[in-house]
Amino acid sequence: MASETRPPLGLNITKTLIDGHNFNVAASMLTASGVEEEFERYEGGAGLTLFVPTDYAFSDMSSSRDFQSLPAERKAVVLRFHVLHSYYPLGSLESIVNPVQPTLATEQNGAGSFTLNISRVNGSVGINTGIVTASVTQTVFDQNPVAIFGISKVLLPKEYFSKNSIDVNNKPIDGGVASPPEIPLSPEYSPGIYGGHLSSPPVLGNVVTSSVGNRRKGIFLWPLFRNAADFQVHLFFRKLSS
Repeated sequence: MASETRPPLGLNITKTLIDGHNFNVAASMLTASGVEEEFERYEGGAGLTLFVPTDYAFSDMSSSRDFQSLPAERKAVVLRFHVLHSYYPLGSLESIVNPVQPTLATEQNGAGSFTLNISRVNGSVGINTGIVTASVTQTVFDQNPVAIFGISKVLLPKEYFSKNSIDVNNKPIDGGVASPPEIPLSPEYSPGIYGGHLSSPPVLGNVVTSSVGNRRKGIFLWPLFRNAADFQVHLFFRKLSS
């Protein structure tokens, strides 16, 4: 009787998500990454539980930006991070004994890494990654040995998105905005010359000669730039004023 409740092995996960509506982004990512076939190979045995972000979850600009900034191999790891290598119907998730659960990404990267903390929060199942907390919003598919649940957020692992994490290009991937490079100013162009704020760029001209008329009009002629650095500063201020 138990075998009669099992769907045929090789359940088309992508088609199931598309038929469930509101999971088109996740379906496309599974297909593009190639992990869908990997998931379907795991459907036998202990089964699978998939937590799939809704299209609305992917419309969250911060989560989408952070996820899309990853190289392809890390995107695949994050997708594996959304899957438990065991079948858990909703009732089992609500009463789960061990809240810290390994994922398929754990199997790839080692015990203790890429785990999910699952608990009951405000009447629903909450999933905490150490970076974000998502909630189960709907059951997309639940038939032994596969359960697929829609969730409210993209699950971002702390292994990639904590403040100290570095991506393959040695750039922070915590969603922060990089500061613009500092440009050293020559003494003539220091902020104090302009009363503590950025002013219009100096006018390129010849050596200043005494000109009361020019001063009254507020026109100051500066010497030719002495070096390449001064010229770069001139371009910097001109860009600010444009």
